[in-house]
Amino acid sequence: MNGPAGRYPRAWDMPPFAPAMRCVVFDLDGLLIDSEPLFEEAARRLLAVRGKELIADVMRKMMGAPAREVLPMFREHHGLDDSHETIATEYRDHFRAAAGDQPVALMPGALALLDRLEAHGMPKAIATSSTRAYVDWVLQPHGLLSRFAFALTADDVSQGKPHPEIYEKAAARFGCDPAAVLVLEDSVNGMRAAKAAGARCVVVPHALVDRNELSLADAIVLRLDAPELLEWLGL
Repeated sequence: MNGPAGRYPRAWDMPPFAPAMRCVVFDLDGLLIDSEPLFEEAARRLLAVRGKELIADVMRKMMGAPAREVLPMFREHHGLDDSHETIATEYRDHFRAAAGDQPVALMPGALALLDRLEAHGMPKAIATSSTRAYVDWVLQPHGLLSRFAFALTADDVSQGKPHPEIYEKAAARFGCDPAAVLVLEDSVNGMRAAKAAGARCVVVPHALVDRNELSLADAIVLRLDAPELLEWLGL
């Protein structure tokens, strides 16, 4: 892990909290599926045809939030004159071109964790800043949607992450207090949304995440099937 010791919670320092957890809510991009490098590549391609280079810090700030809220920032910081609709359409097209003919890969440990949760009867859902159409497209090849009680998307909320609305709605759908919800996230915006909703949040950061900004996380683990996480959940 990067960064000075003590700057963010380490998995091995955290006390068990499994007895309080009644359900698990997964983020999607960068957490269940390895899509963040594709989003970054799509941004690079979109900018390259305009003779511009990607500002990495802008991409990090966008991560985890809905496109409708962050594309204006993307346009402004990169000095783009194109309309929101043009940027959104090109971004989607470049993403699918970068993905190619193969399904977007699952993140390490994703299937193993789902199997363990199902074996122990733990309810689970998805709460993502992506649209419903995208969720259906990206998960259909893996046959995963049917393994979740429900999926909340950007289409289901008026305010995206880091606002807590989507995780508040997930807790309400499960009929439990947010404090009994374990959220699995990969981004700073997602972590902030989960904590603002009153949920527990374990972050599984990937290479594009600045781990020094994860101080609100209840714990950080390296993969979804990390032994520490499985132990906490009694799996």
